[in-house]
Amino acid sequence: MSFLLGSIRASRLAVATLTSLSLTLGGCATLPQRGQVVMRDVSFPLRDFRMPSGLRVVVERDARAPVVAVVAVVGAGGSSDPGGKEGLAHLVEHLAFRARPANGPSVRARLNASGAGHSNASTSLDYTAYEELAPKEALASLVKLEGERLSSPLSNVSPEVFAVEREVVRNELRQRNETGYVGQVYSWLHAASFPAGDPYSRPVVGSHESLSALTLADAHRFARAHYRPDNVTLVISGDVDLAEVEATLQQNLPPAWVGTGAPLAQDARMSAQRPEPPAAPVAKTMPVYAAAVPSPELYLSWVLPRSFDEASALHDFVGVSLDNNLWEAVRSDGDIAGISTGLVTGTRASLLIVRVHLSRGDHPERSAEKVLDQVHKTWSGEIEASGVLGQEFNFQALRRQVVTSMVLQSERLLARTKNRALLTHFTTDVRSYTRSQMALMGLGGSKVTDFAYQWLQRDRAHAILVRPGESGLPTSVPVLAKLPGGEPAVEGGERVTPSMLTATSAPVQVLKLENGMEVLLAPRPGLPVVRVGAAMGGGLAYGEKPGVADLAKWGSFRESFFEGRPSDWGLHEGSRAELDHVRVDMAGTAGNVGNMLAMLGEELSSTRTSEDVVRYWREQVQPWREAVDTRPEVLAHRSLMQALYGTHPYAHEATGAQMGKVSWSEAQSWLEDVYRPGNTVVVVAGEFEVKDVEPLVRKYLGDWSRGKPQPVAVPPAPQLPAASANVNTLFTARPGASQGQVQLACRLPTATPELEARYALMAELLEVEAYDKTRSGTGASYGFGAQPWIGRGGAAHLSMGGSLDVQRLREGVGSLRETLAAFAKEVSQEDLARARSRLLAQQAVSFISTDAWVEALLEARVRGFPVEAVAQRPAHLQAVTADTLKQEFAGCLQRLVVSVTGDEAPSRAALQALSVP
Repeated sequence: MSFLLGSIRASRLAVATLTSLSLTLGGCATLPQRGQVVMRDVSFPLRDFRMPSGLRVVVERDARAPVVAVVAVVGAGGSSDPGGKEGLAHLVEHLAFRARPANGPSVRARLNASGAGHSNASTSLDYTAYEELAPKEALASLVKLEGERLSSPLSNVSPEVFAVEREVVRNELRQRNETGYVGQVYSWLHAASFPAGDPYSRPVVGSHESLSALTLADAHRFARAHYRPDNVTLVISGDVDLAEVEATLQQNLPPAWVGTGAPLAQDARMSAQRPEPPAAPVAKTMPVYAAAVPSPELYLSWVLPRSFDEASALHDFVGVSLDNNLWEAVRSDGDIAGISTGLVTGTRASLLIVRVHLSRGDHPERSAEKVLDQVHKTWSGEIEASGVLGQEFNFQALRRQVVTSMVLQSERLLARTKNRALLTHFTTDVRSYTRSQMALMGLGGSKVTDFAYQWLQRDRAHAILVRPGESGLPTSVPVLAKLPGGEPAVEGGERVTPSMLTATSAPVQVLKLENGMEVLLAPRPGLPVVRVGAAMGGGLAYGEKPGVADLAKWGSFRESFFEGRPSDWGLHEGSRAELDHVRVDMAGTAGNVGNMLAMLGEELSSTRTSEDVVRYWREQVQPWREAVDTRPEVLAHRSLMQALYGTHPYAHEATGAQMGKVSWSEAQSWLEDVYRPGNTVVVVAGEFEVKDVEPLVRKYLGDWSRGKPQPVAVPPAPQLPAASANVNTLFTARPGASQGQVQLACRLPTATPELEARYALMAELLEVEAYDKTRSGTGASYGFGAQPWIGRGGAAHLSMGGSLDVQRLREGVGSLRETLAAFAKEVSQEDLARARSRLLAQQAVSFISTDAWVEALLEARVRGFPVEAVAQRPAHLQAVTADTLKQEFAGCLQRLVVSVTGDEAPSRAALQALSVP
């Protein structure tokens, strides 16, 4: 069978053809045998427009859902920053959302009004990418908006707006480096891996010193130099009429970006020959740094050849193989608690990174050697015939997983669109996306091994060690005055389109098996992909002993493999534990749905733990976990949940010390109690016929029998706290922090599907208002997020969180509370209509993928909502009134909890200001 990811139709501006991408790994059967990855042919027709201006536009038709994705790639990233002005490309990306073409509303406001359910941007080493996902009715608006932004990314950006947005980037840097996620580590790693002075050795986001040196004139010079039509590639994918799209482009792109005359020939953006990647000499001694990490972390890196061409398909094999094999290093070194890998892509070189979590960091050099030993072992050949055969077997299993990853990613419209945009931009060949998939599937084991031997040698590995400490605090900067309001309103405002209201409408068949299991079948034709998810009631908050659920889930494993392993069919699996339920997921090609169901049934029925696993946890992982438990943000979260839920099970999250007191028999008993068919809901979503899958469900899931047919008892909804005019304030110390991490939360009445819609609208209103007050108006924060949480049994709370510059902490916390108080007095019809439109758009663009259906249906059933609640959510959102929201906000204000994590003096001052009603 073949999987054709692109075909070309002739257009007036370009004519080309693509060949078929084929994959033959076995024939179809009711239950394919090991090694057979089964899927039907797929084809997405394309049109390729080469504008006379030099702009490249590729349009792909994918009519699975009434959604379009738009991605614009600008060929300039952090490596394009002038020396001493690192962070400029990233700052211009930020400013492009603040641009106001024709002195009208900002780009951000117009994106919201257009119906974009998702919009974002990113700056990498060699590119800046802007992306949107929206209902198909928004296509013309998005093309017009993107054309105006790209042609004039700093339109009407004033010096005052520039200063505020530069401070936003500064707060992003603080949040990553000093008080949260440690992004500075990657700057150190780049500096250690690439030669001094090389653009790849510099931080993309910049430093406080380099950001201070940037001016609005610098930004204008950068934009003029790089935001040119011949340096931009625009890719549109989704439910697009290929016959009409040329007119849409001609009518909505700026005339100068279309151009006149013959198409402009594009210069090569990457050399035909792969250059030797720049790499720094390996240091004789391991550099040691201090940062806000809970326990020591070891980083190993290898400089690899460039990405964005067919040969870089090898990177995927190397990354997946290391993910599968480096766990052996954890077993061989008692100080290693966990390992993960990642890849940084570039046009001149790529960087493979291995991150090693250490419990104590007593012998980092020895730990590094253990990891390097395993890297070598992953690719080392064997002289014996059995060893050679074993290595070929492993490669074929790896190949199946990599190919299936390609198919699963292709289901994600935005991810596929961005990949096509990047490859087309840097190779200037629209066929490169398909060619890269063909190269991926055509790789042989010897070629992968040769690549690893050449580039992953021990003597090419760079290493740094990061110990717990402070990242170094920046000098204070002047506090900026709040920008005056008054941005022009978007004409017509946000709108609700037909596709927003029908996104969740699809047939779902409910099966109730004799063993008590509930199975939901959600056929979704479009791509040959199926995802299966199982949810079991209980979760981390369930259990008679603190820590028993955490240890049981951490130490659980599938005992029997009579139905095979996921790698036999290239399937992907995962599991996770939440407060109120446990999840097990599988995904793969549609022809292998029977294999997924067979393995899921076997995994659920044979999941257990052992004394050896529990002993291993205590000896090797517990010290790391106890270090994590001391992190200020972890302590703050625990305090917040206790303040919200009191003595309810959802109030208590286990510590490593509590887990260490759990025996393996107690953990095993917990697994036997939770892993029961009567306590399980399964969702199967994707491309299949119900008549074909239902017998497989009954065969492989219906035979499982264990325990009582009833589910684990649902925790009763806790009583709401008594109303109070005083705010419940919580403080957690993080000495010397340059930001305060702030959480505002309140308990909500027991949730129903109708109330869930109210809670979602409350969060949307708060998040937008918080953005205006703390980010776009003052630059005091990188941003605040808000979301409702609803647990099994209907327990619910609303939370809003983010980080504030310590110099504006008191003012910012006060303004957030004032925002909540304002909504308790008045919710305008205009604000409600905008929030409703945004939520409907977000929902519409997410339900194009099968994993969104699995997530939504399982979430509804875990909460105790009917299956119909998913389809009814648009109606529930439309039924919410401004008065009901005002009442909910008023109740939230009377049950408000505010938590601040930060330096003591400014944090306590901010909380003290809230204590006055």
